[in-house]
Amino acid sequence: MAFPIEFTLASQNLTLRAPREEDIPHIFSATRYPGFNDGMQWAPPESMGELFPNLHAHIEAWKKAEAFGFVITERESEKFLGRISLRPTQDTGTWDIGYWTHPENQRKGIMTEAIGRVLQFAEEELKAKDVVAAYATWNKASQRVLEKNGFIYLKHLPKGFKKKGKWVPENLMIHKFKR
Repeated sequence: MAFPIEFTLASQNLTLRAPREEDIPHIFSATRYPGFNDGMQWAPPESMGELFPNLHAHIEAWKKAEAFGFVITERESEKFLGRISLRPTQDTGTWDIGYWTHPENQRKGIMTEAIGRVLQFAEEELKAKDVVAAYATWNKASQRVLEKNGFIYLKHLPKGFKKKGKWVPENLMIHKFKR
């Protein structure tokens, strides 16, 4: 299940590829928008330099086929649009998906299309039995994107993750592949 770092996924409007150092300014700029990181486990970085260790960890995980963190770009222009990642869970055959769209590109159907393509990759290439996703309960846009891709509610997590010393409740959803 090895995929070279040059491996890409394509959909009608998007290309999904491994992250590169030139993506750092785009990732950093997304974190400058107020509230952008509120529904995510990671805090906004103070500087672009803080993003490099995480980038290198993503690349190493990709090379070892431990996780796949894709950058989402516009297919024609290669404009940076967001990120989407697949990570295996402790349950064999179950993968976890996480994602975000740069605030300048939200509400354009980008993530709905990207998730659809990543689900196809998970089913066909990774032979996943299902994919799970959690979202902060207040993030209704994230809920809608998951529902559009066939995810169904699994359970409520009152202590989803801790942010600034407080628990952020999440809902866990699942997409089961038909076999």
